[in-house]
Amino acid sequence: MMCRFRPSRILAALSIALVPLPLAAADPAPAPEGGVRALIEARQHAVLSSEIAGRIGRMTVEAGQSFKAGQTLVAFDCSHYQAAVDAARANLRAADVTVRQSRRLEQLKSIGGAEVEMAEVKAEAARADLRKAEIEVRRCDVKAPFDGKVVEQRIREHESVPAGTALLEVLSDRDLRVELIVPSSWLVWLKAGQRFELRIDETGETLDGEVTLIGARVDPVSQSLKVTGKLQADKQGNAPNLVAGMSGTARFNAPQEAKGAR
Repeated sequence: MMCRFRPSRILAALSIALVPLPLAAADPAPAPEGGVRALIEARQHAVLSSEIAGRIGRMTVEAGQSFKAGQTLVAFDCSHYQAAVDAARANLRAADVTVRQSRRLEQLKSIGGAEVEMAEVKAEAARADLRKAEIEVRRCDVKAPFDGKVVEQRIREHESVPAGTALLEVLSDRDLRVELIVPSSWLVWLKAGQRFELRIDETGETLDGEVTLIGARVDPVSQSLKVTGKLQADKQGNAPNLVAGMSGTARFNAPQEAKGAR
C-alpha cells in the first residue's frame, strides 16, 4: 500500500530542519602546556655563486668543513682574465705616453689644446679599462663572507661553469636562532622577552630560550604565526652545542589568567 504525504507536512518538516541552532561561545585557546615545535636555524645562510665564467682551478673546502671570514673557498683559473689585465695596463702606459707627448707639442705650438684634451680622454678610458679588468681578476677568488661551515658543495674542481652558477651553500654555525610556529591566540600574552624551555630532540638536552621577534602576519588558514627566539648560554657561560636543522619542543610558562581560561 502506497503512503501519501501531504505537501503541508513536508514543508513543516523542512522548516524545522532548517531552523539555525544557537552557536556555542568560542572557548579560549588552551594554555600551552603541550608546547610547540621548534627548529634551529642559522641567521647567516647563503649560496655562493660565480660572478664570472671560467674553469674551477681549486677548491679549498668540502661539505662539513669550517672556514674563516675572508678565506678563499673557490679559485678559478684566471689566466685569461690576468692576460686582460696585462693588456689593459700596457694600453694605459701607451695612452700616458701619448698625453706627455701631446703636452710637449702643445708647448711648441705644434698642436692645439683640443688634441691634448683628446689624448687625456683616451688615457682616462684606458685607466677605466684597467680597473674593470682588475675587478674581473678579483672575482676569480670566491671568499667566505663570514665564519661558518660548508653545507653543500655543488661543483667540482676542473669543471667549467657560466657566470651565476651556484658553487657552495654555506652557513654560520656560531649565530643560531630558534624558529617556532605558535597559535595566533597566544598573542594576548606572548611578548618579546618571554622565556621558554626548549628540549632538543637529537640530544635530549633542555635549554633556556627567550622570544626576540614576533611575526608580523597571522596565517589565516592555520591561525598561527612565526616567532623567533634565541638560546641562552649555560651557567658556565658556554654557548649551546647545536647544529642548524635540529628540532625540539618549546614550552612556555603562560600567565595564570591564560592558563585558567577555558
